[in-house]
Amino acid sequence: MTFDERCAAVAKLGFTERQARFLTTVMLHTGVCVPRQYARYCRIVHGQKTRTFFAKLVRLGYASMYDCRHNRAQLYHLNKRSLYAAVDQATSRLQRPLPLSQAIHRLMVLDAIVEDPEMIWLGTAEDKTVHLTALTTIAPEELPHVTSAAGDRRTFRYFPDRLPIGIHLAGRGVLVYVLLDPTLNDFRLFLERHAAVLRALPAWTVRVVIPTQFQSVQDVALQAKQAFFTQLVVPALSPSKIERIRQRFKDVRTQVYPFDFGPTDHYMEGRDQLAAPRYHALFKVWKTEGDAALAGLSSGVIQGVFESGAGRIETLELGNRYGHLAPLVAVA
Repeated sequence: MTFDERCAAVAKLGFTERQARFLTTVMLHTGVCVPRQYARYCRIVHGQKTRTFFAKLVRLGYASMYDCRHNRAQLYHLNKRSLYAAVDQATSRLQRPLPLSQAIHRLMVLDAIVEDPEMIWLGTAEDKTVHLTALTTIAPEELPHVTSAAGDRRTFRYFPDRLPIGIHLAGRGVLVYVLLDPTLNDFRLFLERHAAVLRALPAWTVRVVIPTQFQSVQDVALQAKQAFFTQLVVPALSPSKIERIRQRFKDVRTQVYPFDFGPTDHYMEGRDQLAAPRYHALFKVWKTEGDAALAGLSSGVIQGVFESGAGRIETLELGNRYGHLAPLVAVA
């Protein structure tokens, strides 16, 4: 189903067009929301219309409401199967109860989406796969995924980060990442998994969403940009250098001590080039994907697109705090 078809199906349940569009967005991306996000999405004042809408959701059994600390806010979880079935997501995991940490993370994702509601936001792995393979020349096996093995059988789970990808009408892709790990290790893994997507898109933006929980948001934003440059905006490597990296990875994997890039790692003592953070994430991907993970090292496409101005990295500071949303009684 297209997004408009899903909205039309939700509207038939007794909702206005903008209510249906908001509910569809929530069901495709987060499953949870707070009233201020509806007001922001619709560009209306947070008042009686918003309260009436959410009261209706609870009254009809489409959502469960949970009071937050000091009654300062209410969190709503869309969890009725028939509502998800209307958008062809009857088996969506977003219906299931979730712990507080996941709920807050999902609210941050939705905050990033409602800042740009006119964009086409891809939420499900199926939607992302269909759109990206149709819009670009990327092969299905190059899409972001994690691999699990059971004997000789390998299982692929696509788009494991479960983060939205936006598509402008002009074709520009927007990759969203919510930064929670101050070490940036998870961010580097995210970039490595999505490198093939960036190489395939003619124009793209990497949007790093930074919550206000960090003491210095500006410092974190600068570090995220530096991590992006050192991970992806780099010249192509020669075949001999790629072979050297492949051999190093093979050697490390067979050694007694794991190549975890910790402070006591024996390779960190040498301070050589392959001990750089760029290769930390690459090694983790290589351990599961093999030499296919090294294919992008011979390409300078990402650097070329960025230098031409078609590629961008930007940061979005969330102006909302989330500490008052705890505790969420009965959510976990």
